[in-house]
Amino acid sequence: MPNLSTYRRALALPASRQTRLPRWVVPLVVLSVLALLLNAFGSSYLTTYRLRREAVRLDGEVQALRRDNAQLREEIRRLHTPEYIERLAREELGLVKPGEIPVILIRPTPTPRPSP
Repeated sequence: MPNLSTYRRALALPASRQTRLPRWVVPLVVLSVLALLLNAFGSSYLTTYRLRREAVRLDGEVQALRRDNAQLREEIRRLHTPEYIERLAREELGLVKPGEIPVILIRPTPTPRPSP
């Protein structure tokens, strides 16, 4: 009865008939795996980077809107005072109190100099 080692020797190919992988196959497989990983993680990193940049931009916009809102609230508060209303009426509408004489200053427009 033949033993197990006899079967193994019968199935084994001679050393001259064994095929070897070319040298370029292993680096090609490694580069392919690296490219797949780079594609998978690189795209998610790029998306994360863009979202963070957008969040910073939006945060700046929120801060600017809060400043504008505070200025508008201050303007509303001042509009409820008689002094501010009088100042606006005088400056923007040219209104005067009864008995006052308005003085309008006219500044001469500069004449352009002739070119040499």
